[in-house]
Amino acid sequence: MKTFFTNTGIFFLKLIAALPFNMLYFLSDIWFVVIFYLAGYRKKVVYRNLEKSFPAKNQNERRQIAHRFYRHFCDLTLETVKLNKMTGREMKKRMKFHNHELISQFTNAGRSVTILAMHYNNWEWGTFLQSFYKSKVLAVYKPLHNKHFDKYINANRARFGAEMIKNSQVLKRILIAEKRKEPVITWLAADQTPPFFHTAWFRFLNQEAMFYPGPALIAKRFNTPLIFQKIEKTKRGYYTSSLELLVENPAEMEENEIIKKYIQRMEEIIREHPEYYLWSHKRWKHKRPEGIVLNE
Repeated sequence: MKTFFTNTGIFFLKLIAALPFNMLYFLSDIWFVVIFYLAGYRKKVVYRNLEKSFPAKNQNERRQIAHRFYRHFCDLTLETVKLNKMTGREMKKRMKFHNHELISQFTNAGRSVTILAMHYNNWEWGTFLQSFYKSKVLAVYKPLHNKHFDKYINANRARFGAEMIKNSQVLKRILIAEKRKEPVITWLAADQTPPFFHTAWFRFLNQEAMFYPGPALIAKRFNTPLIFQKIEKTKRGYYTSSLELLVENPAEMEENEIIKKYIQRMEEIIREHPEYYLWSHKRWKHKRPEGIVLNE
């Protein structure tokens, strides 16, 4: 029965993906009214996250951020659905990439690189990066519990050639690439909440938060340059992705310092336009256990 409902849902998502963008955003406007005013989707989570992240802002300012967030969130949801039917030509029109030659200078020299993205603006379109490189883009993802829907989502993400890799298999895949002496581009949104047993705790947006240590550990082990991806929304349905060098030689730094640099850059961007961050995510649901050091 679960499979039936999943397949039915996927069928309707494919119908929505076939709609032109103007109809898509008409649906987004309706969707916004439903989830913001009627259903109140995760409002408590969003307002709590904003209150703790921006204690200096007053209640009205945080409400305005939340309102703009939900507007963007509805667009993002349907833009992600649209990925199923988007052509390369459409994507090039709507997702501009600046400074992507930064990666080529390393891969051309035989070095693999790691791109650290974040859940900000439309990160789902970020895998279109593969269109610019001969080296394989390994897009790291956290598997969903629903295997059928997980397969559908990742097939959409891989449409432009990126290789989808489970977060538990990243190291194995990079080892294979190293053995073959094939530089690869590992892409991941590294601001996700790891399972509770992880012990890498940092301060992120005025709150204590866990981070996956894996990206920093792998980068340090293979000395792969770390590139930060910033995605900006230029207007509705149009984005610009820009790349900047975060750490050129991770082998020369401690893992915690690498993560701190990543956090610092994320905070700078989020504070500029906080409405584009994924506030509905329960990012700070875990509490730091006694005896675990907070990396200040």
